[in-house]
Amino acid sequence: MLTAMPFGTKGVSIAVFAAIVLSMAACSTGGSAKAAKPSASTRTGAVSSTSASPSTSAQAASSGSASGSTLTTDVISKQILLTGKDEAGYTFDPSQDSKATTNVQDVVATGGSACQVFVDAQEALVPKYGTTAEVDRELTKAGDGHSIEDSVMTFPSAAKASALITDLAAGLKGCQSLSVPQQGGGSVTMSPSAIPELAKAGQAGYIDYLTADGKAELMAAELVAVGTAVSVVAIIGPVSTDPTVLKQMGGTLLSHLSDVQAGRLKSAQGAS
Repeated sequence: MLTAMPFGTKGVSIAVFAAIVLSMAACSTGGSAKAAKPSASTRTGAVSSTSASPSTSAQAASSGSASGSTLTTDVISKQILLTGKDEAGYTFDPSQDSKATTNVQDVVATGGSACQVFVDAQEALVPKYGTTAEVDRELTKAGDGHSIEDSVMTFPSAAKASALITDLAAGLKGCQSLSVPQQGGGSVTMSPSAIPELAKAGQAGYIDYLTADGKAELMAAELVAVGTAVSVVAIIGPVSTDPTVLKQMGGTLLSHLSDVQAGRLKSAQGAS
């Protein structure tokens, strides 16, 4: 999960966030995005805590009705996740989609218990939430310094999906900054803060300043629980204080794309 970043934010491991930050930093400084972009092996196996998930399915359910359909990783990839048709100019490589889940906790070195709760929810930690399937996708646009980090995770029940959103929101209230050590040295630091306008029942959103290897990026993420699944859409780009950029990242574009994906999940699960 993209997951701080959110991809996902999102059920993206901290190691993947580090790779994304370094990739985006290379783009913004004139480096080669293609060379810096994390490969499929990096995105799905950057650390031992992340393992590939088979085409597991979760029975669809919702607070309204359930159609009895299933959400497999193939269905998520082909029917639910965002594509270039949802935002003009963005493209993705389906071979780079990650179908990994986070099975071992990334322990925070600083930030305390609230930040640990935030990280566990952000990564959709399997031992805590029973995550049954996850697919992560990155969409990029030529000549643009931003990427869309997109994820869908499924769970054994709607209660587990809702619990992830509740925990993430609770963690955000008490977590101002955190750091997580990385294998091979260094650490990823995050400074998350909630987006009040996105704080609703079954939904959460946040802005996060990410730093890895001295490179800083800004991420805006929105998470929505839909039945037994959670939709995560995040936009990552250069750190900015421009109100127009911040509004676009944390409001207009983010909310639009999140609504599109959540709508597909509702349709797939027979929710009204």
